[in-house]
Amino acid sequence: MTRVLLLTTGGTIASRRGDQGLEPQISARGLLEYMSDLRAHYHIDARDILNLDSSNIQAEEWQTIARHVFENRMEYSGIVITHGTDTMAYTASVLSFMLRGISIPVVLTGAQLPMAHPLSDGMENLRTALAMAASGVPGVFLAFDRKVILGCRAVKTRTTDFDAFESVNWPLAANVDGKGLQIHREAI
Repeated sequence: MTRVLLLTTGGTIASRRGDQGLEPQISARGLLEYMSDLRAHYHIDARDILNLDSSNIQAEEWQTIARHVFENRMEYSGIVITHGTDTMAYTASVLSFMLRGISIPVVLTGAQLPMAHPLSDGMENLRTALAMAASGVPGVFLAFDRKVILGCRAVKTRTTDFDAFESVNWPLAANVDGKGLQIHREAI
């Protein structure tokens, strides 16, 4: 079974309604509870490294995320990072350069609706991210709405749609269709 590390940073995927609106409140362990069916396919270890709204993620947090990935790269086949959507594309791009030449897949994902919401897109995004993390294709990627984008090519183009991210001037790295995860090696 493929060993994947799930690093959580907060964001909508881990939020619940609070006094001031959505607040990151679901821990890594809590996200794992939502993923019980996926744990039959992957050995998933989970760790909280941040607990922030992504609009508060800056250079210091990018260093924290990169350090955790770098320190764990030899123990896992892939790493998934949950992240808020507002700055996820920035983080994916920065990590592409901070982790240049990494030998495993590092995949950022999140959600437009919290995991606790009955219509959340979080589970589907996690499915795609885990599949890419288990693919053995090295690099930094962003997985959202059944699409996988190179980390340095991702941009958020829609604020509320599930199809929130696009690949800028480059084809998708992978996508999910009726045949499963389709990796486009010529784009990587």
